[in-house]
Amino acid sequence: MKFWLLLACLLCSTQAALAQRADKLKKTVNGLISRAEVGQCAVSIVDLQSGERVDVQGDVAFPLASVFKVPVMVELARQMQTQQSPLQLTTPVVMKASDRCIGSGSLQFKPVGSSVSVQQLIEWMETKSDNTATDMLFRRIGLTSVDTYLATLGCTSSQIFLTNRSAWLISLAQSSDFHGLKPRQIADKWNRMDKAARLAAALRAEKENQGLGLSEFQQMEDRSARVNTPNENVVVATAVDNKLSSRDLAVVLEKLYRGQLLDRKWTNYCLGVLSRQTFNTRLPRSLPREVKVYHKTGTIAGVVNDVGVLELGPGRGLVVVVLVQQVNEGDEGVAEKLIADIASVAYKAYR
Repeated sequence: MKFWLLLACLLCSTQAALAQRADKLKKTVNGLISRAEVGQCAVSIVDLQSGERVDVQGDVAFPLASVFKVPVMVELARQMQTQQSPLQLTTPVVMKASDRCIGSGSLQFKPVGSSVSVQQLIEWMETKSDNTATDMLFRRIGLTSVDTYLATLGCTSSQIFLTNRSAWLISLAQSSDFHGLKPRQIADKWNRMDKAARLAAALRAEKENQGLGLSEFQQMEDRSARVNTPNENVVVATAVDNKLSSRDLAVVLEKLYRGQLLDRKWTNYCLGVLSRQTFNTRLPRSLPREVKVYHKTGTIAGVVNDVGVLELGPGRGLVVVVLVQQVNEGDEGVAEKLIADIASVAYKAYR
């Protein structure tokens, strides 16, 4: 009897210590956010050993920017693993004119008709954040497939169905649904639409602009940048974007790292791709070099994100999701430092 009483006391003491550590970390994170004074921030931190978690605005769906490319890769891998998709890593995909998207990545500049393997497209999508590579893959797995899959994981905040190209076209009012509207009007109309109407509008925007050339597309963006104020660009970019909460993102990353989404082969493959990220000025910035980080950044007007898993040791991982929106022009560096600081204090709390 004494043994069991002692064991119960030890368990209660351990749970109390874990709760105290989480409370302390949450206060530290909130302090960092407050002092940074940079937009709005959502944070989710999960220690995969103890299950302990810290959330700040964890249930609020934030604009993802290129972070949405992580669930796209996971869903693609799932379809290839289950042979639901005819695609495999070696499958060649031919780029059409309507695939080309401005913004990050160099694939847009290759000749129409270029053939690229699925494996190369995934690599560019994640490590270089290539928009054209992403859209070529996302269309082929189905634009509703990611939301459908995430719903099976209990992720209720998912709104991921926009290609990079459709989001950009709508933001530029290059669609019959938004023609002639100013940025704030586009954002207001988009926010009033339900999910089905948004998807239909996105599909129309792509169909109506199939013949839009890359140079003309870029000229539209350049004109918009000259005419619109920075605040107008932020308003429309953050409205017309794929969204997910930090808590739901943490669920995806935790399950991926634990091998609960894919078999060993595809789990290792996806983590391997994320480990080769070339943009490392956020989560990994202040961490010791020996800490392996599997992560993906995301950046659009007013949005600075980074999400990933910090590998603390054999079998020990720490999920860190930091999403920052409403970042003023010129404050992107402040947001990046905030993300790095949050990763650093989380690492020190659980190392």
